[in-house]
Amino acid sequence: MPGQNPDRKMQNPINFSNPAVAYQLKKFSFKHVIIVIFLFSVSIHLSGQTNFRPGYYITWENDTIFGLIDYRGEVKNSGFCLFKKDETSEPKRFEPSEIKAYRFTDSKYYISRTINLKGEEKQVFLEFLVDGITKLFFYHDVNNYSYFVEDKNGKWIELTNELKTEHRDGKGQVQKNTNRYIGQLKATFADCNEIQPLIDRAQLGHKSLINLTKSYHDYVCNDKECIVYEKKLPSLKVRIAPVVRSGVSFLKFREGIHSRYAYDPEIYSSVGVLFNASFPGMNEKISFDAELDMNKYGFHGSYDEQNGSITEFYDSWLDIISLQPSLAVKYTFPTGKIKPTISTGVFTELFVSTNPKIVTVKMHPDTVYTFESHDTALAPYVSGGFVQLGCNFPILNNHTAFANLRLCHSAKRDHGIRTQIQSVNVNVGMYLSKEK
Repeated sequence: MPGQNPDRKMQNPINFSNPAVAYQLKKFSFKHVIIVIFLFSVSIHLSGQTNFRPGYYITWENDTIFGLIDYRGEVKNSGFCLFKKDETSEPKRFEPSEIKAYRFTDSKYYISRTINLKGEEKQVFLEFLVDGITKLFFYHDVNNYSYFVEDKNGKWIELTNELKTEHRDGKGQVQKNTNRYIGQLKATFADCNEIQPLIDRAQLGHKSLINLTKSYHDYVCNDKECIVYEKKLPSLKVRIAPVVRSGVSFLKFREGIHSRYAYDPEIYSSVGVLFNASFPGMNEKISFDAELDMNKYGFHGSYDEQNGSITEFYDSWLDIISLQPSLAVKYTFPTGKIKPTISTGVFTELFVSTNPKIVTVKMHPDTVYTFESHDTALAPYVSGGFVQLGCNFPILNNHTAFANLRLCHSAKRDHGIRTQIQSVNVNVGMYLSKEK
């Protein structure tokens, strides 16, 4: 019959030319997927409030209890400890008055201590940064962050850097940091001349104060090791993964005679390679993806017209192979073994091979005419963006695999005709490097 290609139907077991099937797919497509993504994002956020990691707490009787501790960030870690014996146990909350200390295995260490914050005594969990001749601590809540040192004589000092306002001729009121911590550090480390020049360049931050405190210990102490309670993270981590994907793609032309064609939703497939880069020393949750995929499409579109006694059938086939480079930023929720992810990015799809064919069938009352051409209004490429929801999960031999749902939109105007491609796909892959 006119308007049909038997070979095409054999390639595609789902009859997208069936108006009911095509209509339901188009009706569902993007509005519904966006709603699903939004609801999934909310559920991820609500379920991603805990991040239990191996660790232990120490009682006031110096008993050590091993299990899992919720890692929640500096502010909440300073407020309380949420502990459970194992994955199936109910979590128990410990206030600073209830336990002596707690620690994440080979990582952050917190001790209970009463400190003075703006004239108010408060018992909190201090992050223990350096244990040496001089000890270094850090505290962070919603309104404050403070560093404390305990010198070799047991004297407790808060390092301060107040902001003061002073009047300057010609400039009026000017705000300036006092940098009082510089003098405090010089007094604390007064017995070490070698370190004094380093103090002048010290910053009120983790890296600078940890290095300074450890250097002081190394200069003045030979019989005791200086312990830095800090997990050593690589400055840059790059992972490579092969990726396969499959999805449904929607093609549309916005202007010209080609806009008359109603293209069926196309089930397509692709293969690619993903490069994931992160900076664990700065942020363990944010990473960047660079991906290159090769996609294969087989679009079919049609329409018909009635001109008096003549019935005209138009069919368009577009076989396309494309290369699709993309860049994205990804947020990984640290929820345990299965880690949900959300990404957004941009991409360009380059059509490296196109094989268009248009068949026109004109049915007159007494005869049938068939014409074939190979014209196409397809732009040389389309550009756009995507959002993606997924998860990372462990598999055998300490590898990490992933599965994602991606929603893409792209378009390009060429010679006055806008080519638009939208797609929904599922992609899966596995990072080649093992997790340590």
